Amino acid sequence: MKLFRKNSTSIGGDAIAEKIAQKIIDRQRILAIYLNRKTKNISGKLWMAILIGFCTAFGSYCIFLLIRALG
Repeated sequence: MKLFRKNSTSIGGDAIAEKIAQKIIDRQRILAIYLNRKTKNISGKLWMAILIGFCTAFGSYCIFLLIRALG
């Protein structure tokens, strides 16, 4: 009867999950370095304009959806 025996596959599964998580973190770090290199020459004023444009566009879309749902 295997009622109280420890499952040996969980130890191997933890090691595999840890390796997968480490690979994901490595890919995220590589992507972050790449994106930082690509955007290092963008000025603060341009970032602010991009942020305002993004918020305006999606805010307008949300208002449109609210008006459309109520009307």
